[in-house]
Amino acid sequence: MTPLRAVEPADDDHADLTDHPETAPEALAICALMWLQNTDEAARIAATLQANDFHDPVYRELYGIVQGLIIDNLPHDPASVLGVLVRSGASGHRGARLRRTLTDVTAANACGASATDYAGMVLSESYRRSFFDAGIRIQQLAEEAPEEFLFDQLVEIGRAQRVATNRLNAFRRGSAQ
Repeated sequence: MTPLRAVEPADDDHADLTDHPETAPEALAICALMWLQNTDEAARIAATLQANDFHDPVYRELYGIVQGLIIDNLPHDPASVLGVLVRSGASGHRGARLRRTLTDVTAANACGASATDYAGMVLSESYRRSFFDAGIRIQQLAEEAPEEFLFDQLVEIGRAQRVATNRLNAFRRGSAQ
């Protein structure tokens, strides 16, 4: 499942724009956030946008590092992120993919002033994926859950989607969760 589609296309020969760091909202969000100088806005983004909002596991891990630096009120520029990677042992073969992704993300050419916009795109894509996941969960419940628990579990899914809706709307209004 790509960030922009809930279902994979049947033909894998056609590249998606989200396959390239310079056009992928997840990569652009990380890039812009690393260059963002407004510490209040960086803190708001880091408080709302979570690593699990990122579909790509490498972007998810890289964002987690940037987010941690922001939360700890430390520099969160590319050199600082690389420093965290090196200190964590990612300077060897194991960390090659992360380092390469950091290089690609850094060169994605997003300015810090766009961080909020790109973070909003990532949050929006995550929100849409949550509905896809809820649909799968509802289908599984219909097939496997005891009948007496069906409605309560449906309500639980609905409450989780309401939390996701409120989080997205609060971010768009300019506040944290």
